[in-house]
Amino acid sequence: MSSQEFLSLDNRFYIIALVLLLARLRRVSFGNRFLVALVNLFGTLLHELAHYLVGLLLLAKPSRISLWPQQTPNGLTLGSVTFSNLRFFNTIPTALAPMLLFYLAYQVDQRFFSLLPDTTPNFLLYLLSMTLLLENAIPSTTDIKVAFGHIGGVLLYGGGGFVYLFWERLAPEWVGWVEQVL
Repeated sequence: MSSQEFLSLDNRFYIIALVLLLARLRRVSFGNRFLVALVNLFGTLLHELAHYLVGLLLLAKPSRISLWPQQTPNGLTLGSVTFSNLRFFNTIPTALAPMLLFYLAYQVDQRFFSLLPDTTPNFLLYLLSMTLLLENAIPSTTDIKVAFGHIGGVLLYGGGGFVYLFWERLAPEWVGWVEQVL
């Protein structure tokens, strides 16, 4: 089957099979830390680099980065970044920084792969890169706990998000209320 014939088929079966194969490869590798490090290295690097760069930008002072899997009481930790200055204003963005990989995946999809010819190797590269970026964009449970563990940050970003999302609806009511009071 030529590349063009392969790409003209309904590819749902192939996409699901490849994604399941990649997921199985990850799961099988969990018995061996060397294999875990090898299979997950690039994705772990992207995930932890997102934490590191956002933390650096927001003055969280990254002090240590680890890309080697470590056994913990809660399971296997694939990588980590330690910060010495997490505060109310930088905790949430730093902890949820890997979600920026969703944007990177979208840009790679829209800008890079749209320029490549429709061939089987390019299709497989596309599936591999999208799986890698999207899977590592999902915050870990530790990321979620850290992000929402600082009440000041929750109030700051929750309040800011509330004002942003409801400004159109609330602003006219506030202006009317202030005019009535004055």
